[in-house]
Amino acid sequence: MDSQQFIIKATMNYGHEEHDIGEDNIRPFCSMKMLFNWDSERLCIIFSWWRVNNIGFLILSCFIIAALAASFEFLRFILRKYDSSIYSSSHSQLQEGRDTEEIQSQNNDEIRITFVQQLVRTLIHTFQVTLSFLLMLVFMTYNGFLMISVIVGAAIGYFFFAKHTISSHDLGGRSITCH
Repeated sequence: MDSQQFIIKATMNYGHEEHDIGEDNIRPFCSMKMLFNWDSERLCIIFSWWRVNNIGFLILSCFIIAALAASFEFLRFILRKYDSSIYSSSHSQLQEGRDTEEIQSQNNDEIRITFVQQLVRTLIHTFQVTLSFLLMLVFMTYNGFLMISVIVGAAIGYFFFAKHTISSHDLGGRSITCH
């Protein structure tokens, strides 16, 4: 084998081939597929320690992933509720401290929040973004079972946590995004 054939062969395996074979010629490593698949064995989910080697653990992993996707909507719900409580408390404080003419003349859409309130909002948002990236990585396994779990979990989360939360602000700029 000359050096040109070696370079071509080395670049074609993309580093995803396993070289160590365990007992009974069973490869203990995870398979990394770059095409859509329905594998239920030799599948790693996000981390090397989250390995799926049988159908039972695949089903359990699908439930865990669906719960994570639903929790993404739960975090959105918590953030909306927190923002609503900040707005309500600020608005009631304004009403207690001023007469009605001053309140009507002030722009009620903007309020000042404290450092702690912004810190809590930032932490919730950070957890939400982190979870969205982890779900994206699950989706990028190209495993049909896991992809369906993300979609079903997102639908369940939206059904339970997005009800009764439509506002005039939501109707104007609705879009589908990662976060």
